[in-house]
Amino acid sequence: MSSYTGVENQMREAVFVGIDVAQDWLDVWLHPLGQHSRFANTLTGIGELEQLLISFKVEKIVVEATGGLEYLAAQHLQQAGLPVAVVNPHFTSAFRTMRGKYTKTDSLDAETMALFAQKMEPEVRPVPTAQNKEMKDLAARRRQLLSMIGAEQSRLTRVQNAVARRSIEAILSALRQEKKEIDQHLQASIQNDESSRQKYQLLTSIPSIGPAIAMTLITELPELGQLGKKQMTSLAGLAPHHRESGRMKGKSTIKGGRQPVKAALYMAALVSLRYNLTFRGFYDRLVKKGKAKKVALTACMRKILVVAHEIVKSQRPWQYDYQSQG
Repeated sequence: MSSYTGVENQMREAVFVGIDVAQDWLDVWLHPLGQHSRFANTLTGIGELEQLLISFKVEKIVVEATGGLEYLAAQHLQQAGLPVAVVNPHFTSAFRTMRGKYTKTDSLDAETMALFAQKMEPEVRPVPTAQNKEMKDLAARRRQLLSMIGAEQSRLTRVQNAVARRSIEAILSALRQEKKEIDQHLQASIQNDESSRQKYQLLTSIPSIGPAIAMTLITELPELGQLGKKQMTSLAGLAPHHRESGRMKGKSTIKGGRQPVKAALYMAALVSLRYNLTFRGFYDRLVKKGKAKKVALTACMRKILVVAHEIVKSQRPWQYDYQSQG
């Protein structure tokens, strides 16, 4: 760990922290002090980092979402009362490009994140608990198994050889058994967590939201019921983005967001056209007004999300009086 000089004279200065996370190391940059240090990505190393940071007036800490490697540090620093924002790496990458910086090292990445913390002021949101992390990992594994099952099913339709078909069928059988076990573990994890269990009961009270969609919303959108409607639709990637420049007025589009959430809401919207009169009526009215079916379906996805958000927020199960929501 690098030594620090004159820290006592800098304790009152606002500090922005960038942490570049790797499998074994945490590279840390303190801005505007221009100080870099490296800690082990272990409980011991994170404890040393915590002791350093609590000696400063930390305004914000930015860590990139790196597939789970950031979780241990983000959780422990946030539990210590430090303002940690876990951000999408696409945003910090775009910020680096905007600054005209193309050299990439661990220390420079940490510096970029510290500057991002100061200039962009990312929102601090609660880091998932260990229970939430467990559910998220199980949900991710479930999606992987579904993808593999879909690929094998596609191969099966194109293969004529009997030996090859038996091989594919054996793999499919094993994958389906694995998915069944993951589903059971995910359900048990949700039922063992009081907050998740309540959310699950509320969400599945909505016609067109079944167990799989409810589990996706719980694991991939833990902010459900906590933020404003616009923030929620933006997180899901369902907020319309306008395209205007001079006299040109393009069509509004949706971009980004959490793809598992968007995919789950797409399936919910398709199901709702058959089994939910509220959403079906909403969809039909938009189509009659001349909206393209794809646009109407997206609006239906957004409405389902807003209704789910309101139901979780109010702790009141589905009733057929949500006509004005969305």
